[in-house]
Amino acid sequence: MQSQQLRSGCRQGASAVPRGGRLPVATPHNIRPMIAAAPAARRRSNQVVLAATKAAPKGFGAQKQGTKGIAAEAPCPCGSGTAYEACCAPLHDGATRAATPEVLLRSRYTAYVAKNPEYIAETTHPDSPEYSGSRTAYIRDVKNTMRRLDPMGLAIVSQDAGATPDEAFITFRLQRRIRDPDVPRNAPENDEVVERSRFARVGGRWFYMDSSFVEEGGVKAEGGAGAGAAAGAAAAKKEEKKGLFGLF
Repeated sequence: MQSQQLRSGCRQGASAVPRGGRLPVATPHNIRPMIAAAPAARRRSNQVVLAATKAAPKGFGAQKQGTKGIAAEAPCPCGSGTAYEACCAPLHDGATRAATPEVLLRSRYTAYVAKNPEYIAETTHPDSPEYSGSRTAYIRDVKNTMRRLDPMGLAIVSQDAGATPDEAFITFRLQRRIRDPDVPRNAPENDEVVERSRFARVGGRWFYMDSSFVEEGGVKAEGGAGAGAAAGAAAAKKEEKKGLFGLF
């Protein structure tokens, strides 16, 4: 109905144009309503823009960002198969704590992917032999490690109980890329290691204590993260790297 009226109005307006092609000049009483209506139209437009901004504070269609730049909707790097925002993000944000040693290990792995040294310091027990000096000094050491190491894949090999219910061990396969930031021309070195980490529950909360590299070949891994994480190839252990990157 409205479109028919518009078309009809257009036809009437077209037939009303004088033969000379000149349109009649608007009188002042015709101009004033148009001027008065303009601010209201602008207000309505501004309200629409503000409403859209509130609905999408980071830009229309933009992907939400989680802690340290990991996309909130992206699969969590830990390999759980869950989106980051529903997996390790609440742990990294301090909204919750790891309920099991495996959850803690996976969240620490993701923290290395995200370059989040504060979370590593927060979840390492102060009695750990790797936690030497002050918290500031430890975070600085972890940052240096993160500059040299990129986690490329995680696969849980086995989980074992400790001497008490408050102690646990997890053996896992780690794919990593190591580089020397002080020698830019050196190509990164990719390798794979197997680590065994020890966790302790203190005051109802799980902490990382220490870890060591182990020789293990042909082990079937579980819950892999990253390309080739479930491969059964033997881990390559290099003595000169022992103790440098066993921080998960």
